[in-house]
Amino acid sequence: MTELTRVAVATTDRALIDEQFAEADEFAVYDIGAGGPYFLETRVVEHYGRGEHVIEDRRDVALRALADCQALFAAPMAETPRRKLQDVGIQLVDRYAQEPVDAALTTWWRESNA
Repeated sequence: MTELTRVAVATTDRALIDEQFAEADEFAVYDIGAGGPYFLETRVVEHYGRGEHVIEDRRDVALRALADCQALFAAPMAETPRRKLQDVGIQLVDRYAQEPVDAALTTWWRESNA
């Protein structure tokens, strides 16, 4: 049996990797293996509070939602959110920003498993 790698993608349309981690309201989650990427689900980041009444940082909510993912494909971002991902063991993959999701995931998986 082929081992699968679970990843998340910050995307507005599941076609391109086109959002930053901190800006995404939802993430597309995929399992990738030798047969290519397989879309599992969309995970929505719930907002706890609005405006001055924000109860929790949305990035922390997103980190919990992505806890089972090994990598996050997203547009390049600032150092603070990058560090938050690293601290919880999620690899940021930003070199495929603005590229098609399926092609980027397939290329990354093949390079990572060569």
